[in-house]
Amino acid sequence: MHRHRTFDLVLHDDEELSALLGCCSTDRRTLHEWPLSCVQRVTTPDATRMIYKAQAAPTIEPEFYAAARSPLLPRVRTVYRTERHACLLIEFIDGPRLADLRLPAAEIVRIGRILVEAIAHIAGKPPTVLDVGSPEAWTAVAESMLGALRGLVDAGRFIAVDVGLLRAIERAAASQSVLDAVSAPASLIHSDLGGDNVFVLGESYRVIDWQYPKRGPADLDLAILLESIGLDPRDSVDAGIVRLMGLLRILWLTECATRWFPPGVESYDRQIAQLATQL
Repeated sequence: MHRHRTFDLVLHDDEELSALLGCCSTDRRTLHEWPLSCVQRVTTPDATRMIYKAQAAPTIEPEFYAAARSPLLPRVRTVYRTERHACLLIEFIDGPRLADLRLPAAEIVRIGRILVEAIAHIAGKPPTVLDVGSPEAWTAVAESMLGALRGLVDAGRFIAVDVGLLRAIERAAASQSVLDAVSAPASLIHSDLGGDNVFVLGESYRVIDWQYPKRGPADLDLAILLESIGLDPRDSVDAGIVRLMGLLRILWLTECATRWFPPGVESYDRQIAQLATQL
C-alpha cells in the first residue's frame, strides 16, 4: 500500500488491488478526491465495475455498512481499516443521480420525504458520529464548537471570523427556532444527503457516502437535499432546521481547521464568515 501523492490517504497499488479482486483491472479511474477521501471506478476484464474508496478519519463508513441493513444501501466490502484509514470496495450503481434528473420541485420534495423516512428506519444499530437530537445534546455540541472558534480567533488563525460574528453564531445556536428544531423527534440522519449521493432506480433509491451519519431531526436531511439541488429549503422545512443546517456546517469547518485538515484554515475562515452572516 502507498500514500496518496497529496493527501493523508492510503491506497492499494494495482498489484494489491488485483489480488483483492481476484483478477486484474482493465481501467482504474479517479472520479474525485479531496483531503479525506479518494474515489475511483475500477473495471475488470468481464466489464464488471465497482467503486474503490480510500478514506481518512473521521469516517465511520466501514462500521456503518457493517451494522446497517436497508435496500437503500449498496453492497460494500471493507478491505482495509485502521484507526486513521480505511478502504472500501463498493457496488457500482448503474443509474442516474437525483441531482441530474431536473425533476419538478414538488417531485424532489416527495422523493426527499421518502428518503428521510427510509433513512430513519434503517435496520440494525448503525453508529453515528454526533447526536443533535435533543436540546441538551445540541447545547453541548454548540458550546464545544464555540470554544474551538474562540480559540481560532484568539490565536489569529481566523481573521474573517471576528468577535461580532462569534456572537452572531452564539445567538443563532441558542435561538428558540434551533432549540425547537432539535426538540423534534430524533432519528438516524445521513447529514450529507446531497442530490449527488442519491441514485434513482425506477421507484427505488440508493444512497451512498455514509461517512458522517448523525442522530437528529429528519427534516435536516430534507433541507440538505433541497438546497443541494438549488431549491430553497425554507419552502418545505421550518426556519430552525435551515439555521441548524448552517450551524452544523460551521461545526464541520471548525473541526477541519482544528483536527482534520488544518492547512485549509484560510478557506474555512472565509466560509464560516459567510455562513455566519446567513444565520
